[in-house]
Amino acid sequence: MEHTLDWLNAKFKHAQRMKWEQSQERVWEGVKSLLVTLDVAFNKGKSVDKIMPSSYDEAISQDEERKERESTFVQGQWWVKE
Repeated sequence: MEHTLDWLNAKFKHAQRMKWEQSQERVWEGVKSLLVTLDVAFNKGKSVDKIMPSSYDEAISQDEERKERESTFVQGQWWVKE
């Protein structure tokens, strides 16, 4: 046997997590498509841009902005005493 039991257990948990995350993504995509359909039917599509990003580039920029907000990186010269 090439791998330890702990490694196999970690690999199994990782595979289960990935499977769960993919399932959540599919559910969320279904909810978004339903929301877009309802928005188009009842609101004439005025809020579609808020529900779905308009392009790949916009989605990437939103993700980068979110990562910057959640980042714990300290900017400036933190090693210099004031």
